Amino acid sequence: MKSLDEIIKQYQKRSPLLWISNLPDDEPLRKILKKGQYVLRVTDKSGIFHIGHAADYAKKAEAYRKKTCAYIELDSDPLWSVFDKVILLLNGLRAKKHILSWQLDKMIPKREKVQLAYLYFIPKPHKIGTPLRPIVSSLHMPTTGISKFLDKLIRPLFDKYARSTTIIDGVDLIQRLEAYATNGYLNPTTYFCTFDITDLYIMLPQEESFDILTEFLLQYGYHKIQNIPIDAIRKLAPIVIKENGFPYENIFYRQVIGGALGSVFTLTLANILMWKWEKQLVHRLTISNEIYGRFGQSFSSKYQISTSYREKCIVSSYIFIDNQNGVLTTSVYHKAVAEPYIVPFKFGLPRHVFNNIIDTALLRVIRYSSVLSAFNEERQSIELMLLYNWYPPRYIHSRFHKFFARYLSLQTILPLLNDNSDLALMRCLSLNEPTLDEKKIAVETAQLASQSQNQELVVPPNMKQITAKMKRRNNLIIHQTYENGVYTLKRNIQQLWDRIYSKHQTFSTPN
Repeated sequence: MKSLDEIIKQYQKRSPLLWISNLPDDEPLRKILKKGQYVLRVTDKSGIFHIGHAADYAKKAEAYRKKTCAYIELDSDPLWSVFDKVILLLNGLRAKKHILSWQLDKMIPKREKVQLAYLYFIPKPHKIGTPLRPIVSSLHMPTTGISKFLDKLIRPLFDKYARSTTIIDGVDLIQRLEAYATNGYLNPTTYFCTFDITDLYIMLPQEESFDILTEFLLQYGYHKIQNIPIDAIRKLAPIVIKENGFPYENIFYRQVIGGALGSVFTLTLANILMWKWEKQLVHRLTISNEIYGRFGQSFSSKYQISTSYREKCIVSSYIFIDNQNGVLTTSVYHKAVAEPYIVPFKFGLPRHVFNNIIDTALLRVIRYSSVLSAFNEERQSIELMLLYNWYPPRYIHSRFHKFFARYLSLQTILPLLNDNSDLALMRCLSLNEPTLDEKKIAVETAQLASQSQNQELVVPPNMKQITAKMKRRNNLIIHQTYENGVYTLKRNIQQLWDRIYSKHQTFSTPN
């Protein structure tokens, strides 16, 4: 049997996209990993695999627990104790009419479905020493329903009122920087600054976070949200953050500092904590016509500073940003540890999914590339990526041509750009198109405004589900195109269906 190093070297010599799929059988690899006590994990934020020694993982996990002091050992399984606390709290709030019946149904756990959370670590090879990120999988914990409900309740409020300091995505960042440059604030002496807060979610101060959550809601005039008073929210939030128990290496633990990374409400609570922290900084920067924005756990700012973070070029949100003597330039940034030729899917999905892969890659390149040379280099990289994944050249050419035709009247059969003015036009048009994240926040803001107009009228969300289900009854979905001869078959069948059956009572009326 070959050693693990021999297997890795063998497949490293092949195409970087195909070596995993060409493994003859994963069973020998499993045996080698088990025999050598190796751990195979998907890495954090890079989509590649990492192989490490189990002993090394154990040492780093133990060091992390000692460093953060965020976990304490328990004598027994905490599952049913947490379950009883959740049931008691929710029934008490319902008895006092602080929550409605449908809200209770959304949050209350089902005894036959609850499971204890579990802790696992994923490596971060893009950082020195390959540290580990702890993830608590709490999908079936008794508190999961409350966590999801509070997140949907409060996150739209944060998105609305913290929009000026929140960077949604790379397009949003580019638009802000270009507006800054257009207003004449960017000059050759302007520097960029980025910084991270290490272990923000893990080191979240629990009681202080609850106080800041209350302050946030009161500052914007929310004494109730969907008929739920702040006092009830203040009782629901601690049980999500504090009652976080899980086993690890046959020992039960409970998290006493911060919140679980696997809980959606932890992110919302951390965002509101940072809203409080950054207010003074934002005020000072605004006075001096500087800009500040926060993207997830990352922060970026533009002002003249005298620290080790002082640079004229930075990387933020997969964008390389450079100040070239007072001229802002941007391009796509590729992490050195990321596999450059990986695509999300290779087979087994509808054709439109593969179309979207190409269109999305080209759209990002156009939006991020401020100069023609950077664009052409990235376009060639996309073509190589698709060819490595067995995309037919004819299909690649067709998709490229169709994509460019959306913005330009092409005078050539080749989907190429050789003029800076064409790139500038395409970039301007694409940057003005709303991204998916912008659309999502716009919808949430509109729904929030509608709810604010009439706080007493609270409609359970399952009404939307009924409407969507009724719409799906009238749709015939063709999932696959198996050959070029039936390329238009999906559209033809759909048109035929609409013409004959859309007004038929049997198909238009739900049972």
